[in-house]
Amino acid sequence: MFKWLLKFVLQRLLILILLVIASATLPFAAFWLVRDPVGGLVFFWAAPWTCAVWTLLASVLIGSRFWRGGGAVKAWRAARGGCLRSHLKSTAVMFLALFASYACEFAVILLLPRSPTSLRLLVLAAYAPAGIAALWSAFRRVDPMCAARPLSDHDIERIVDGRRLADSMNEEPE
Repeated sequence: MFKWLLKFVLQRLLILILLVIASATLPFAAFWLVRDPVGGLVFFWAAPWTCAVWTLLASVLIGSRFWRGGGAVKAWRAARGGCLRSHLKSTAVMFLALFASYACEFAVILLLPRSPTSLRLLVLAAYAPAGIAALWSAFRRVDPMCAARPLSDHDIERIVDGRRLADSMNEEPE
């Protein structure tokens, strides 16, 4: 039982490592790969999966504005409906990007005649969903005062300070 479990975990870990390596290298090697028929075939089947990984990373990291700190990430997650709902949305975006990438590749292959320009467009079309997701996440505004967002300690301190200021303004001068 333990041997089977260890083998299962190691297989999944190897798949994850290969997907991360492919996701990191394939966008840069793509223009070289599509010139060869075998490389083009490898690119055609692997690019949508790497596009899905990049879309997930772009939509989550840019959308959460992680560079603003943990509070911004927590507020973003709360605005998306909590942890579980946020993960479900991210997974849905990832699979949407996977299918959209395949659709874009099929459109380029079926609608354009084979030429060096169409091969370059194949690379751009394969990663178009990741670019769209990055732009969507960058320009989409999440209301920071969303009712779903829990109050942070900083928010509570600001509310208390505001009340103190209002109370001090209502006091009668002596």
